[in-house]
Amino acid sequence: MGDLVQGTPLPPQPEEENQAVYRPSPAEGRVWQGEILETLVQIKLNLENIEGGEEGTIEVNPVTHDLVVVMSQDCDLEQDYVRRQGAAAGTLPNVLFCDVYRAEILRAKLHGEVQLSRQDWKKRIAQNQNERFHYLQRVEPNEDLRGQGLPALAIDFKIYFSLPTDELYARLGQGAVQGALRRCRLNTPYTEHLAHRFYKFQSRVALPQDHEVDQIPE
Repeated sequence: MGDLVQGTPLPPQPEEENQAVYRPSPAEGRVWQGEILETLVQIKLNLENIEGGEEGTIEVNPVTHDLVVVMSQDCDLEQDYVRRQGAAAGTLPNVLFCDVYRAEILRAKLHGEVQLSRQDWKKRIAQNQNERFHYLQRVEPNEDLRGQGLPALAIDFKIYFSLPTDELYARLGQGAVQGALRRCRLNTPYTEHLAHRFYKFQSRVALPQDHEVDQIPE
């Protein structure tokens, strides 16, 4: 067996047999790719500041994301956190997130956009056969740092945002009023499955027109 490439070690792997999808988030320390956070506050600039507000006036609007999942690469998150524990500045300016919805809430939301039957949801979205969406099974209480569990969840890959890493860590541990609560994180390979599908969706190539399809002989 050849030499391993030096780099960030993989997190401890659970036994493959009866492997759980989730584990509780750590109470402290760095965030992980595939970690689900609750009540994360994002500060957004009021557009009136750009569109003719008074000079020197800055107004912001807090937006609370009920549930989010960390999408930044795990090695980047780990290296950044290690740097922050010393005197050096972090290496990751921002952390990327996707909004996470209770699955039934997203399903109801989608009815206003597309025709979506129960069978479409069950066979296409709940089985992760639709490239835009990602379905996650429910989180059991013993897999949740808060011990409450979560219902089935779903992600729309069109809805994502970033937050300054400094701000994220400042908010963690401050409670729902200040920012974010840690809930759980995906185990391997479920983290990688989510990341692969997200970045595959973002790497789509738009074509000016579809290919012509030749008639198939009977």
